[in-house]
Amino acid sequence: MDTGQLVLIIVLAVVVIAAVIFAVVIGRRKKAEVNRHRAGELREKAAEEAIDAHRAKAESAQAEANALQAEVEANRLRQEAERHAEKANEAHGRVEEHLRHADKLDPNVADRSNGDRSSVPDRAGDADRAGTTGRSNASDGSNAAEGERMTRDRTGRDGSTREGDRNL
Repeated sequence: MDTGQLVLIIVLAVVVIAAVIFAVVIGRRKKAEVNRHRAGELREKAAEEAIDAHRAKAESAQAEANALQAEVEANRLRQEAERHAEKANEAHGRVEEHLRHADKLDPNVADRSNGDRSSVPDRAGDADRAGTTGRSNASDGSNAAEGERMTRDRTGRDGSTREGDRNL
């Protein structure tokens, strides 16, 4: 091996080493560029998911608000139903009071000490006089409502039972 060959081997070794270093540097730069591009895509995807997450959170808050509103409405309707039930009970009491008073005034009604109103003979006649012809005595549930209507019709007001308001 003479000196020319030795110089040639050293130069080739340096060139090969330089080529390997150049390839490694270029490879790292490409990899870094690919990683930057992928990171940008991941950031865009994260931003889209963040928007979706905010939208889902807003929808959840809206649904919760709707549920609370429905609960408030249900409570209001429950209270309204209770008020109507109280009014119905009061009206039923007034009807019973008027019927007891009518029984006291009617000389044809036999005196009942037990207060049983189910066997009053002329109850269907009262309903017929109120304009409900064609109904049978089996509709006793509607007779109470009919009595309430009759009570209102007699008073000329809203069913009040104050002494000054009655036209009995």
